[in-house]
This record gives sequence, C-alpha cells and structure tokens, in this order.
Amino acid sequence: MTRIQPKGPSVFSRRLRDISAPASRTFLLCGLLCLATAVLSACQATPPKEQAGEQDVESQAVIQPLRIRGQDFVDGQGRTVRFWGVNLVALYPSHEEAEALAARLAECEVNLVRPHHMLRPSRDWVTRSHVASLATYKDDSRRMDAEAWDRFDYLNAQLHKRGIYLALALRWSRLYLPGDADILTTDPEDKAAWQAAMTELNSWPWQKNRDVRKMLPMIDERVAALDEEFARTLLTHVNPYTGTAYGKDPQVLTIETINEASTEYALVCGNRLPDYWQKKLNDQWNAFSREHGADGGDLYKPANANLVRLRAAFFRKLDEDHFRRMRKLVRDAGCQAPMTFSNLWRGENALKMHAETADTIEDHAYVNPLVTDMADDLPWQMSRSALADKPFLIGEINEAEGDRNVRAQGPYRTMLPLAAAAYGCLHNWSGVVWFAWIHGDKPLGPDGWALSESREPNIGHMISDGMMIDHLRTAGILFKRGLAAKSVQPITLFVDEPLAAKDYNALMRGKYPLRPGWQDIHAVRKTFGAAPKSQSNAEWLRTDPANPLASDTGEIVKDTVRRQLTVASAKAEAFSGFLDGKAPAGLRHLRLGGGADFATVIVVSLDGADLGASRRLLISRTALDAAKAEVSAPAVTLAGLAPAEGNLRWQIRLTRPRAAAAVLREFVGMEFKTLPPDANGQITLPGGGWHECELRLRPAP
Repeated sequence: MTRIQPKGPSVFSRRLRDISAPASRTFLLCGLLCLATAVLSACQATPPKEQAGEQDVESQAVIQPLRIRGQDFVDGQGRTVRFWGVNLVALYPSHEEAEALAARLAECEVNLVRPHHMLRPSRDWVTRSHVASLATYKDDSRRMDAEAWDRFDYLNAQLHKRGIYLALALRWSRLYLPGDADILTTDPEDKAAWQAAMTELNSWPWQKNRDVRKMLPMIDERVAALDEEFARTLLTHVNPYTGTAYGKDPQVLTIETINEASTEYALVCGNRLPDYWQKKLNDQWNAFSREHGADGGDLYKPANANLVRLRAAFFRKLDEDHFRRMRKLVRDAGCQAPMTFSNLWRGENALKMHAETADTIEDHAYVNPLVTDMADDLPWQMSRSALADKPFLIGEINEAEGDRNVRAQGPYRTMLPLAAAAYGCLHNWSGVVWFAWIHGDKPLGPDGWALSESREPNIGHMISDGMMIDHLRTAGILFKRGLAAKSVQPITLFVDEPLAAKDYNALMRGKYPLRPGWQDIHAVRKTFGAAPKSQSNAEWLRTDPANPLASDTGEIVKDTVRRQLTVASAKAEAFSGFLDGKAPAGLRHLRLGGGADFATVIVVSLDGADLGASRRLLISRTALDAAKAEVSAPAVTLAGLAPAEGNLRWQIRLTRPRAAAAVLREFVGMEFKTLPPDANGQITLPGGGWHECELRLRPAP
C-alpha cells in the first residue's frame, strides 16, 4: 500500500490553527489576565496572621526543566523531585471550574496530572460540558473539537501556574472509524476490507476489543499513521494560555506511547483480531520465523521451547519497532521529554525492551490496600518492573477493582496512601499517581471539590472519597519530601536472559521471583546481565523473612501478626492498622488511645525541622470500629514536641472537615485553638470528627 504524505496541514492541524488564529492578540490578552489573576491569587493565598517561620518550606511550586540522573528526576540544582499525582479522566471543565480544580489539587500536594481517555467518544462520564473528547467523531476520528481543546489547554495552563506537571500519552482510548481509511491510499478492495474490519471491531464489547485495539498500530499501517498524525498535532500545538507548544514545555514530564499495551500479554492471553488483521499478524509471524530458520506454525500454540523463545522475540520486535518509530516522531517534533512505551505490561521480555529503549519505567497497581495481610504486597508487585538505572513511576494506583474487593478491602483503604508513600521513599520511586481523581465532570463542584463528599470507597471518583482525601496531603508530603529514608541496602536482582513465557502464569512469574517479604525490608530493582555468583544463594530468593518486617532503614515496620504498619522517621511518624491495646512498634512522638479497632494516623513536619523541634505539624486521622463503622477515635497525643516557652503556645487549626462547626462546637468562630500541654509536656488533640489539622507553635493571641 502507498502512504499519503500530505502537502498541507493535517485535519488536526487545520482545526487547531482555527482555534489559535489570532494568536498574538489572544496571548497578549491572556497574559494580562493571567498577571492580574496571579496578583489577586497571591493576595488571597497569604494566610492571615502568618508568623515568621511558620510557612511551608516547599510552598512555592513552579514548573522548571528537569533531567534524569540515574533513578531520579532532578532540578537545575541537582535536587531530587518526586511526584504525587492524580489521573483526570475525560475531563473538560469550564474555565472557572479549571481554576478551582487546579487550586484544590495543589492544596492536596498534587504536582503531577495524567490526562486520561481524552479521545474517548462516549458522553456517559460527561454531563455538563458540551464536549467529551478532543475529536468530534463526525465521519472520522481525525477532526478536532475546538471547544474541547480550549478547555484542555486552559486546564493545563492553570495546572502550570501551580507547578503541576503533565504525564502525557500519545494514545488514549481512541475509537477508529471507517472514515479514517482515507489517511492512506490503497486499492479499493483493501480499503473496503479495512473499513469492514473496523466496523466489526467496533461492534465487539470493550472487554473483548480493548487489548486488540492497542495492538493495531503494531500490525496495521493505517492505524499507525493515524496515531502519528495525532501525536504530531498534540506535540506541536501551542497552548494559547501558556504560549508554548506541548512538545517544548517543561510541564510535560513524560510521554508514553500507548496506555497499558503489550503485544506479548495480549496474545499470550489468547486475544484474536478480526480476520483482516489476524491474517496480517499471522503473515508477519510466519515471515519472522522463516527469517530465523523456523516454521512458526500456530502463533497461539508454539510447538516447542525454541518457538516459545522465537515468539517472544517476535512480540518484542512488534512493540519495539513501533516505539522507535514514535520516538523518532516525538524527537523530530522538537520534544525531548523522557519516553516510555507503555505500562501495566508483564513479562521480562517486555521489561528488557524497556531497559534498552525507554527513559523511564511505569507500572500500574490495583492492590489490596491492607498490605499488612499480604507478603506479595504493593512493593512486591512493583519490584517486578522497577529497573536499577531508571526512574520508576506508578502511573495508576488504587485498591483492587471489583465489587467483592471493594466491600472487603475498601474500609481499610486508608492504609494504601501511607504504604505507597513510605515504601515509595524506601524504594526511591519517582512518582505515585492515583486513579482516578475524577471521571468526567459529573461530581465536580464550582469550588473545585466534589458536589458531595462521601465516606465510601470510590475508585473512579476519589474527589468524592473523603476518607482517602483525609490522608492525601500528609502522605503526599511524606513521599514528595522524602521524609522516610531510601533503602541503605538495596537489592539488585540480575536477570541473565528474560523468561520466554508460554502462558499467562509464566509471564506473571518471571525467571527469578523474589521471595515475598524482602521488598518490605530492602528496595528491590532489576537489571539485565550476568548475575554475580552470590545471587543463586541469596536468601531473598530462597527463604522467607521473619515477622515483623522492618526496613533496613529502621523507619518502617510491617507486622503481619498484629496487622500494623508504622513509620517513624525524624520528620514523620505514622500508624495504620488494627489497634490491640499495646503501643505500636517504633513510634517516639505519636501516641494513640483506644476507642477504635482500625485507624490511620499520619504526622508530618511542615517547616523542615525534626518532629521534636518543628513549630508546624500536619496530622491526619481516620478510624473504624470492629463493625467497620467510622468513629471519632482514637485519641491522638504527641510527645516530645518543642516546649511552649515564653509567649509561645501550641495551637490547633482544623482543616478537615472544612466546616469545623458541623463537627466540633468549641471551634465555632475560631481559626486557632490553644492546646495546653499536660504535666509531661504532651499535647493531646481534641476528640470529635476531625480528619486533618495543623498544629502550630505560635505567639499566644
């Protein structure tokens, strides 16, 4: 077939040109408006009666160019930058909503947003805006929606103002239409066959076609050309509200080629395509096998171990060829952002491809939030993908999906933010991105919060899940600022050659599976190459570690018997788990009373000082009784704090719930309330239904 090389702008480009035609005038006006807004925001953001030394040490967030150094993103001064983020799904807010939403995300310590499903045509998640996709889906999927792009641009500009980066994908959930066939010129018979195959694929239920769609650009030239057209348009598009093309804006932290794609995974799991593409795939497999002196036979049932290995090499070639093609396009567009092929893939064959071609590694994690009950917990699952010499991000994370999982695990979900933050520090992960803050605009209120907040699990709309929001700031501070230390004795697991997977179980297992539990003690990352002789006898491949599982830093303790997770570092202390009447392990400042069966409490220093010297602390708390009902307990006491000497007093300000009067009557009309220490100098926080508060040592009123 012959590929068309368009002489003029693409359909995407023409529509975007229409959006930003009066660019100079628009940008000048936007610049003046943004300046005025920034001045007003700065005035409004100044806390009343702020005392010297009380400001957050990292309150000023700006977008700056970052670079990769080993496992880390670093700024111009060589300081490590970590990312606490959320996924925004099919969201096109109004300008006013975008401003409010960006402000709320910044308040929650979010510094990375992953736009998701931005080419999804359905309106089932979008109820108020006039648009649901960057494309109009009129006749084909190539025509742009001007209003959608304006809203997309304005939201990203508002995030930019607050120092929030973007993790972009070049391929979301795009629906290809028969009209897209015109991107290439082929004979009429081939065009008709492609259109018929696409019509058939679009009729399949999403559970059957989702992995198939992701394989298409590796198999079909038309789909590859369509994806290239959109990628080029996205990267060269100048956001009129920032004046910078996305491909040249340091706001774009990373670029992934395709979300959750792996040809090996899709085909090992038995996915088949419509006949038009199935024949293309089989023909490519047969040609590849002949080039290597073999008769490939049935792609899905390799006859022997040699064909299993050859098939794995074929799968890798399909993904790698497409990734290298897209990487060249990105670089030719002037974009130097770090790239990865995909995420939520499994198998060491795909991992080695990423090791040799990608700049960053990303995986997704939907796990049991009660990590104390599992040896193969969140860090164990992520240890299968993290590489020794590249930044590692969890691009999607939340509790395991499914109604049964949510019913059983959901009440204890507050352990997951603490576990992700603490073990993220231990393993030196670069980013933790929650899925999802919101799907569409249905729950979004005009103030940037949810129209209504619940205390029930809501994986798709975390904005409505009050219990998760309770700990989003404290856990985010713990992770972003590295308030728990990196592993001092990290494990590097060498893989000589990837395991060629014949079936799903082998794909998930890997060649040298780590014994569960060691990931709670040491950071674990893989690398490819000859292993040292000592590895075969390493205890972390042969034996299970003993409970309790204390990190090699001494700061994190996971007790699988008491079902408790504790963190005790110089600048943070935390507890999540079941209270048994005995003091949790390792805590020096945090004391917990009774009245609850399960609780999560996190204390972090806000001013950069150790907890015992800090003058500003942030505390979050949630708790359940034995029936899994929420209770206003346990009592939280802090010991060993800086003494309240002279005219200084420890004072508390409730920050969640936002309407304190509805929960604690003694706080009505008060911004701060003084808390006198007891005879031992300990501060006990008030009871009642608060979930987050600030504790400050400040002059008495």
